Amino acid sequence: MKKITFILLTLIGFSAFAQKSEVKSAEKAYKKGDIATAKEMIQKACKLKDQADDKTKARIMFVKAEVFAKLGSKDLDNYGKALQAIEKLEAFEKQIDRDKYTDDAEKLKTQIFNEIKNIIDSDINKKNYKELEKSSELAYNISKNEDYKYYYAVAALFNEHYGKAEKLLKELYDSGYTGVKDIITIKNKQTGKRESVNSEQEAKLYILAGTHEDLKKEKTPNLRPDIVAKLLFVYSKLGNDEKAIKFIEKAKKEDPNNLDLIIGEGNYYLKKGDNEKFAAAMQKAVELDPKNKLINFNLAYAYYQLKKYDKAKKYYEKTIELDPNYVDAYKGLAYIILVPEEGITKEMNKDEVLMNDKLYNKYNKQRLDLYRQTLPYLEKALQIDPNDKNVLVMLKKIYRDLEMKDKYKDVKAKLDALKAK
Repeated sequence: MKKITFILLTLIGFSAFAQKSEVKSAEKAYKKGDIATAKEMIQKACKLKDQADDKTKARIMFVKAEVFAKLGSKDLDNYGKALQAIEKLEAFEKQIDRDKYTDDAEKLKTQIFNEIKNIIDSDINKKNYKELEKSSELAYNISKNEDYKYYYAVAALFNEHYGKAEKLLKELYDSGYTGVKDIITIKNKQTGKRESVNSEQEAKLYILAGTHEDLKKEKTPNLRPDIVAKLLFVYSKLGNDEKAIKFIEKAKKEDPNNLDLIIGEGNYYLKKGDNEKFAAAMQKAVELDPKNKLINFNLAYAYYQLKKYDKAKKYYEKTIELDPNYVDAYKGLAYIILVPEEGITKEMNKDEVLMNDKLYNKYNKQRLDLYRQTLPYLEKALQIDPNDKNVLVMLKKIYRDLEMKDKYKDVKAKLDALKAK
């Protein structure tokens, strides 16, 4: 028995020595920038961690966190491993009533968080939703800031992880999250673009320096309508109409005049192809916010789909009154004018009409009169957006049939140039 005990004690002593040696080697490699070696050595130390003394255990956890934090920019999963190591370290040091590494671990966590924030900005700009789902999840787990939960939900939605997206969006809705923030912006004199700054004092310093002007206090957009719309979209994708309707009914009972919910409800019915209910929702929304150009446009579109052209015309015109540069509203008015064109064309293509010049010319005149009526709206739309292909295609046909040769050539050249790009 004594001999066996001696061997075990020797092995335990050797194991403890190996752990200390490996963690020390990992630290040296980390400081030299040899992260591959540092990772290899710390993983060896981790395998024998349970046999180490408390001081060495804590040291292993901290070095592991440092090593994997360094590897995080190449693979976000490594940030996750670093954060797990920090969490275990802090819990362990609390358990043994010792805080040798806890303060440094918190600093490392802050460093990781700042690096992840930069990655999130890059992911958003590049619309890299696959990586954004990982980066925003990590940022939310560190900070519990619901802005990151929103990014996480959006990324999950774009990645078609609908179950996860539903859970996150519902949590955001139930918490009352809006995403609205007060921001201060100033205009860059050189670029002409508005830029946000951290404080009014910082803004004034830029203005005094002469590089910026026009300080404004603004608010970021309310994300609640988007959350409602996305949640209902997810229910639609999951084929869970019952859940969607229950959500709508429950939310409307709590706040029947909630504009965000009404818009979300309308968008849900639009995606389902129920134009009657879409129109009803948009009509209610217009009553609550009559000066909202997007709602007026959506209501016009709903009535157009229902072939209620007089009402559609009224709300397209209201949209233009609210925003004279609303291109799609001009196009909508042109479409309404052209509604009879299909019937006229059918008549013109009948054999008895094709063989009767007088009758054919009568219908052709009606068709060309429609084209003339659309010109002011289509030309205004083109003036606002010279590269709108749909408008250019329509004008090309109309100019050709109205024998407006110069304008036809001009529009054709623009279309050819766009196709060549």
